Amino acid sequence: MERVQTIEQIQQLSAEIRSLRRGFITNFFLDPVKHGLWIAKGDCHTERTGSTLFIIKQSPTFWNVFYCSTTLDDFSHDLSDFMAEHADVTMMFDIVGRDVQCQPMVELFRSKGCKEATSLVRMTRMTTLMEYTPDSSIRQATEKDIPEVSQLLHTYFDEQTEQIPYDEELLDYAHQGHVLVCEEESKMAGFLIYELNATTLYLRYWFTHPDYRDRKVGSRLLRRFFEEGKDTKRQLFWVIRTNENAIVRYRHYGFAEENMYDYVMQFN
Repeated sequence: MERVQTIEQIQQLSAEIRSLRRGFITNFFLDPVKHGLWIAKGDCHTERTGSTLFIIKQSPTFWNVFYCSTTLDDFSHDLSDFMAEHADVTMMFDIVGRDVQCQPMVELFRSKGCKEATSLVRMTRMTTLMEYTPDSSIRQATEKDIPEVSQLLHTYFDEQTEQIPYDEELLDYAHQGHVLVCEEESKMAGFLIYELNATTLYLRYWFTHPDYRDRKVGSRLLRRFFEEGKDTKRQLFWVIRTNENAIVRYRHYGFAEENMYDYVMQFN
């Protein structure tokens, strides 16, 4: 296994798999900012096994593993070898796409002894104007808020399945004005983290502290989120498929499930 030094290194290794001209399957989509941070922190590694390039983000207790390969048969063989080489490591694999695309890969991972840690469905709606009343309890986060936001993420979110951002990523979100916090009694009652571009508003993390449930903290944050994205064309997020209560609530706001899924498979 080799530690990655540059983004170009990943691009070159991926190009080598494409150059085999036997097809191309992957769950890795390059984000220079995010993956550049993995590299800078020394957490990004690669390993070539047969016709497959494995890209690994190492955490203290598990790996997030991504792959670039040729055919399903090649990948199946190479995955077995990779797992045998690292049989004592807990690995998480994301399989993203339409259900008909995901199922063959999900079944392949199951045949290797993996379990489905969770699965998510993407929900979306076209932006509609909503009346918004300014709420003094909601504000944009500052750098001083980020340590508490980070602590809450690591305390209440599943690190293996939710891919919690580094503090540096959270700071970048805050600098863009994309972290909202709700304060009650001078304490952080909840927060919402999002991404925004010209056409899409993307909710990443949405949290209400257990001590402040039933005070409409979540709905107030969500309404401010809608206001922030009022000039976009669509709004979207991922939700756990079995969380029917949340799905019903999101439908109330006009969201609908898409045929787009994320299966999180766990080895060990």
